[in-house]
Amino acid sequence: MPNKTPGAPLRDLLSDTHGGSALEFGILAPLLMLMLLGTIELGRAIANDRHFVAAVAATGDLVAREEYIGDSTGQAQSNLAGMMLSIKHLMAPYNPDTLKLAVFSVKSSNSAKGEAKVQWSYSYNGMTAPAQCSDYALPKDLVPNGGSVIVVDATYDFTSLFGSYVPGMSPAMKWSEKSYHSPRNSCVDYVKGDNCVSHC
Repeated sequence: MPNKTPGAPLRDLLSDTHGGSALEFGILAPLLMLMLLGTIELGRAIANDRHFVAAVAATGDLVAREEYIGDSTGQAQSNLAGMMLSIKHLMAPYNPDTLKLAVFSVKSSNSAKGEAKVQWSYSYNGMTAPAQCSDYALPKDLVPNGGSVIVVDATYDFTSLFGSYVPGMSPAMKWSEKSYHSPRNSCVDYVKGDNCVSHC
């Protein structure tokens, strides 16, 4: 029986490549899986965000094309609620339950450029809306003196499918969006017959 030199077992162990591929796969598999899940989640987030932005823009467009919202305060509330139900469908196939919207009309002062007040407001799904006759800061030169604009302020809670499994990543993110829309007429009356007269 041949005598093995000292240290031969260690050299044999170091030169043994059996199972090397399995070991490499075990090291790389978690990273590859994380990259795959990240790619899926990024695509889902981008598509969801596009639906959210489209829903906000459509809300402003629906309201801005109206001459008035309703013949009475109650009807105006009902008509706006109906619009919000149709907007929820624009979020499909994503969850619309966390979509929150505030729709309000802002009129710029005739005399003092830059000053503007909220003429009416509507809140959907618990979104905070500015009170009637409260001051509202519009972007500079957005509307002329005495002009009116429909503002839509919105938030959406996006829930990640895999965020709770990734260390340091939150499973929920809050998105926000704001849009401005010029009325097709000089303004959008909340109740028919207001004729764009400020009540503030």
